[in-house]
Amino acid sequence: MATIFGVTSLELTNEQEKALSEALTRDLSTMYTHALSFYLSKVPQENVRSGAVDQITFFVCVPPYISLEKKRQTIELLNNCMVREIGYKGEMKVIVLFQYHDDEGVGKDGELFADFKARQNQQ
Repeated sequence: MATIFGVTSLELTNEQEKALSEALTRDLSTMYTHALSFYLSKVPQENVRSGAVDQITFFVCVPPYISLEKKRQTIELLNNCMVREIGYKGEMKVIVLFQYHDDEGVGKDGELFADFKARQNQQ
């Protein structure tokens, strides 16, 4: 399961935001073929410090066993998609942070995932 949340201060029209979201979802789906959730949220530029203007930060929530190579590929994919869709905005404008979860650190449909898996294994 991968959940990716992008937060950006880019000034985007509704059409640009939709196109960017579709492109990111399409590209991420090539790497995360099983249970991908993607979210994109905008923050007005007046609500960020100067270094964060025109920046996007991606929080990539994945299991802790994700390989180093898949991390590299994810970072490259996100950066390349942003440059392709929005254009190069300068250094430190596409940030990727990995957050890890295990079966005891995620819930689904009101139930701890570890409990869900245990129940499935008993059936």
